[in-house]
Amino acid sequence: MSRFSGVWATFENLDETCHAVEEIREKGNTPTVLSPCPRHEIDHALGEPQSRLPFISMVFGALGCLTGYSFTAWTASDWVLPVSGKPVVAIPPFTIIGFELTILFTALSTLAGMVVLGLIDTMRFPIPKAAKKYNRFQRDRFGVVVRCDPSQAKTFEAVLKKHGAEEVHIETS
Repeated sequence: MSRFSGVWATFENLDETCHAVEEIREKGNTPTVLSPCPRHEIDHALGEPQSRLPFISMVFGALGCLTGYSFTAWTASDWVLPVSGKPVVAIPPFTIIGFELTILFTALSTLAGMVVLGLIDTMRFPIPKAAKKYNRFQRDRFGVVVRCDPSQAKTFEAVLKKHGAEEVHIETS
């Protein structure tokens, strides 16, 4: 895991946090925001980041549906039980298994995708250890973490202070 190099700050108000994030993005850097609760204003300030999770869920849901229908059709054709001229491979009774496997595969792949994508993001965008230990981000404060070179740290520190940061910390590796 790479060491953190950059600036992080705490904010009391959501509006100040969003304005700081927007200005940091205008300067060409993408910050990480630590928040006590999800807020759509932060998503707007970050530029509506997109996740691969819906695509993962859709692909595995379709795979679950295909598996459900395929498994039941294979089972029915392997153990044929002809009943008064009805088709052996019929869609309506197989729909229950197809639906259930769609839900199962979607739920499990979504959970696994959240864990894997979260771990990848944690490695790609490290958070400073001091910010991880600052437990007010879980209660009543917003945090903005800016990963940058030590030469840019003073610039981002000034931006964060300009927007009303309560505390600003510079860390270099």
